Amino acid sequence: MAIYDLTQGRVGAQLTRMTIPYFLGVSSMIFASMIETVYIGILGARELAAYSFMFPVIMALTSVSMGLGIGASSLIARAEGEGDRAQVKRIATHTAFLTLLLTFTLSGSTFFFLEFLYSAMGAEGEVLRLVVAFAEVWVVFGLFTFTLPMVSSTVLRALGIAKAPGYIMTITSGVQLIVSPILIFGLFGVPAQGLIGSAYAFVIIGVIRIIAFAVLVAREDIMQTSNVFHGFVDSAKAILHIALPSMLSNLIGPVSMGITLALLANHGESIVAAFGIASRFEMLLMMILGALSSSVAPFVGQNWGARQIERIHEGLRLAYGFCLFWGVVCMATLGPFGDTLVSLINEEPQMVAAAALFLLIVPVSFGPLGVGQVAGSVFVALGKPLPPTILSIARTVVVYVPMAFLFDHLWGYMGIFIALLVSNVLFGVASWWWGRIMLSREIALRV
Repeated sequence: MAIYDLTQGRVGAQLTRMTIPYFLGVSSMIFASMIETVYIGILGARELAAYSFMFPVIMALTSVSMGLGIGASSLIARAEGEGDRAQVKRIATHTAFLTLLLTFTLSGSTFFFLEFLYSAMGAEGEVLRLVVAFAEVWVVFGLFTFTLPMVSSTVLRALGIAKAPGYIMTITSGVQLIVSPILIFGLFGVPAQGLIGSAYAFVIIGVIRIIAFAVLVAREDIMQTSNVFHGFVDSAKAILHIALPSMLSNLIGPVSMGITLALLANHGESIVAAFGIASRFEMLLMMILGALSSSVAPFVGQNWGARQIERIHEGLRLAYGFCLFWGVVCMATLGPFGDTLVSLINEEPQMVAAAALFLLIVPVSFGPLGVGQVAGSVFVALGKPLPPTILSIARTVVVYVPMAFLFDHLWGYMGIFIALLVSNVLFGVASWWWGRIMLSREIALRV
């Protein structure tokens, strides 16, 4: 197995080496999704609203399934730091089996409730019909073809293998930009599928990713080839100990988005579509911080296993500082130019105005939100998944939801955006504070 030691070398260089490929890979996926939004915007406002309604369910299902990758990554990184290669292979193999089991369970249990879910979020009429048709294809085929490659990427990154997964995600996202318009608009003799063509394109790209990651995993030799179920129950318990709270924590974001869409639906389809557009800009710019926090987890895990405590402190100083710096960059970029950026996707005046308002208000919280994500990765890396879950629930249930309802009543949809800003900032500050206390306590116990 190739060795990618995160316990040696310059800390900043190691974090950069881990972060940039992942950022390029995932941001290329988000960029492809944004271009797909442009394609769908050409079809019409109803299709764009339906696409926006689909997003919380996609996030919820993928977030839950990705929790397995988070749990496995924590165990694998610490085992790699301790030099326990047999444990690394065992956890990686059993993670693959758990991922298949969970994915099929989620797909089967969600399929029959799609119309109910979207009706509850405020979709109705033709928009409801469109989003259910899209979701039926995505839930049956898309969840599996998305989750397996992403969990594979997370496991590989726990071992410090970052470049190849990033290349796979980037290249396949480029292919998606070619395949999607062919299926959506019916180019080169292919029948036009409309909105549902986007779902078919997603599945095709997912199959390509599965094949590419299968080849990569085989090359890196990180799976058991004999006695593959030996110790499966113990592995599953260890993975789920971290994965279940992580799943719940990850699920809070989609739930929050679903509540946001339900509130925005009262203001009309254009506002829902505006939120869909603006949230994709948010995802693209926040992805660098998400990639950084994902890099912090294996970095902290390996160095904790190797007892390199000072490297952990240095890595966190660099990560927190970059989060705040990037938050300032986002504010300076999106605030003045938000309306121009949104107009590139759709020029409907009410939609542009609402999306530009989102991009003026919410990016103020990007820096603190990134700090909270990094702190959450530290908890998970050390096998302490409950604090991030508690913080995520408190952020949504205690702060955001009551504030969103109140501010929506006072100031309309602008109040919902302000509620997002406040809840993100409080989450970041609380996560940093709790993470600092937890790390100091764990170091004291270990010494």
